[in-house]
Amino acid sequence: MIQLVVGRAPPRLPVIAERCIADPEALVEIARRLDRADPEAGALADRFSAILHDLRIGGAWKRTNRGRLKRTEAMLCAHIEPGLRSGMTFLDLGASDGITTLEALHILRRAFGAAVGAVLADVSLFLLRFRRGPVVEYRAVDGEPVMARIGRFGLRLARPRHAQHAHNLLCRLYLESGWLRRAMQAETMIPLVHPLVRGEPGIAVLELDCLVREESLQNRFAAIRASNVLNLGYFSAAQLHQAVANLHLYLKDGGCLVVSRNHDHPDGEVENGSVWLKDGRGFRWVEDFGVGSEIKSVVEGSGQR
Repeated sequence: MIQLVVGRAPPRLPVIAERCIADPEALVEIARRLDRADPEAGALADRFSAILHDLRIGGAWKRTNRGRLKRTEAMLCAHIEPGLRSGMTFLDLGASDGITTLEALHILRRAFGAAVGAVLADVSLFLLRFRRGPVVEYRAVDGEPVMARIGRFGLRLARPRHAQHAHNLLCRLYLESGWLRRAMQAETMIPLVHPLVRGEPGIAVLELDCLVREESLQNRFAAIRASNVLNLGYFSAAQLHQAVANLHLYLKDGGCLVVSRNHDHPDGEVENGSVWLKDGRGFRWVEDFGVGSEIKSVVEGSGQR
């Protein structure tokens, strides 16, 4: 379906929202205004995350906003071992624009000192913009088509994860126009990391696929948070076992792993998750919050391989 491209997140009303699609170019303008210390900085910061909320990349919505991971922050403060707190670094996996990474960093610094650092890890840190005449296409860094537009009209191209035939007729016709898409010229990269996060020297940004082992991260982190990324809606059980085994490798001995997922509730989002400590070749369960993590059995059956 062709949608109207809007410079803000589409309204919450479903009938209107399905006819709108957020404009990725607004992310660039918001970053410019925040760099100039715009007096509306607070509203602009939330607007950046809200626009990202409407992007689907790799089958997942890049949903994020301030204040949505308070329970995981409390769990990290409560369960990171005292011997690992001084000068610690934590890994925030699947952190989207990183605004919740920034919040966690501030919380942990208040608890454990100013030397705490963070690594924001996500598989999608940029959008690539291509153009041919009036047609603009946005792609993920792996080449996945995300959105096409002509002027104020857009077409969402990214399909849901695991869907085999999710594209409608118009999307299929566009994607099959190989001559047009091959003729497009790359123009620029649009950062998907929040400008306030890019301005924080204590946060390193890392492009990381949780299913691909990165040996350079071995025994590096005192804690890892994986919120709204490791779940049965995104990955198979075998893939989750591989991801958790990789996280085990990245943690120091005694390091803390928090896995959670937010669920919608009439009174707002509810966080459900679990906490483990790295214990030898596996994980030792410590605590559940909410109803616990849906991949609890996977974590407790995983470890170094």
